[in-house]
Amino acid sequence: MVYRWLADAVMIFHGAFLLFFVLGGFLAWRWRKLIWVHLAVGLYSLFNVIMDFACPLTEPEKYFRREGGEQAYEGGYINHYLDGRLWPEGATPTAEKVGFALLIISYVGFFVTGYLRKRRTTRDGSVVTRT
Repeated sequence: MVYRWLADAVMIFHGAFLLFFVLGGFLAWRWRKLIWVHLAVGLYSLFNVIMDFACPLTEPEKYFRREGGEQAYEGGYINHYLDGRLWPEGATPTAEKVGFALLIISYVGFFVTGYLRKRRTTRDGSVVTRT
């Protein structure tokens, strides 16, 4: 029973990690210091996709599933839970490209919003710089 709960906890954390990869850069528009955590997640994800290695969160989930009496799935988390459900089967490479495009868009927005926060225009047109 505990192993099944642990497997579900890892699965949920893994999903939250992927969701943060896609949306975290946009969250950093509001909470500026979050960008550092997101940058680490983005670099890790880029390295993972380029090197095509197994995510370290997948194996613990599979281990806990086996220990809990369930059969572990084949392949990775994305192929098992998302491919064919969240996007058409076999479109994972396209989904990865969309994810990284959203990351880049969020970073551009992060820098634009940061610039706009620093430069606020008063009514008479003078520029006020916030530090």
